[in-house]
Amino acid sequence: MKPWWPNIIIKPKVRLARPRFKSLSRPPDFILFGLLMIAVFFVLGGNIYSLVKTPPAIAGGPDGSPILIAPGIDYQLGMEGIVASVAMLTGTIGLGIIYYSSKYVFQPTYATRLLILGIIMSGVAFLILGYFFGVKLRLFQ
Repeated sequence: MKPWWPNIIIKPKVRLARPRFKSLSRPPDFILFGLLMIAVFFVLGGNIYSLVKTPPAIAGGPDGSPILIAPGIDYQLGMEGIVASVAMLTGTIGLGIIYYSSKYVFQPTYATRLLILGIIMSGVAFLILGYFFGVKLRLFQ
């Protein structure tokens, strides 16, 4: 069957290939988990509140001495939120080490070391957060 257009016009035999787009490779799960945990502890530490309220970086007492922990539960300094976030992260890592120590049942000395390290890390985090809460409620100055 002959085409209906004149013979001067030639139909080109060109095949256009579809462009191939490479998808971005997904980052490792460990990095995604780490970023998620940092974001969660940033929020739990009250840092969003610190960013929105814009408190002074260091508050001053009546005699001009710096206050590192603002008394009262309705006010928070920026460094206070960061320290609380780090303390929570330390406690969570300590609990993870306690769980991880259960995998070394047949190496009791290594499991005991991990268990003691996890208990110390979790205990220190608990004491730091307890101290912060006590200063906030003015239980001790």
